[in-house]
Amino acid sequence: MQRKRPKKIDLSRNLKLYYGAIGVIILGYFFLLIGDADSFTSITLGPIILVAGYLAAVPIALLYGVHKKEENDRSQESKNTTKKKNS
Repeated sequence: MQRKRPKKIDLSRNLKLYYGAIGVIILGYFFLLIGDADSFTSITLGPIILVAGYLAAVPIALLYGVHKKEENDRSQESKNTTKKKNS
């Protein structure tokens, strides 16, 4: 009886995307900071970048590669079972 190994997850790409998302959010706050209270950067550009960071970049960073990993694991398992059957 074989023991099931815990699945190894490669988070390097997800971490790069997460750091990029944090950079986008910091950029949005920077645009809020640099303009006057009624300037284009403070009223329009900063909030748009923040919304893009929070609602698009962070979820993409968290969810990227989850489905691909599951499919790769399934294909590896099926290859392993066919090799065992053939042996």
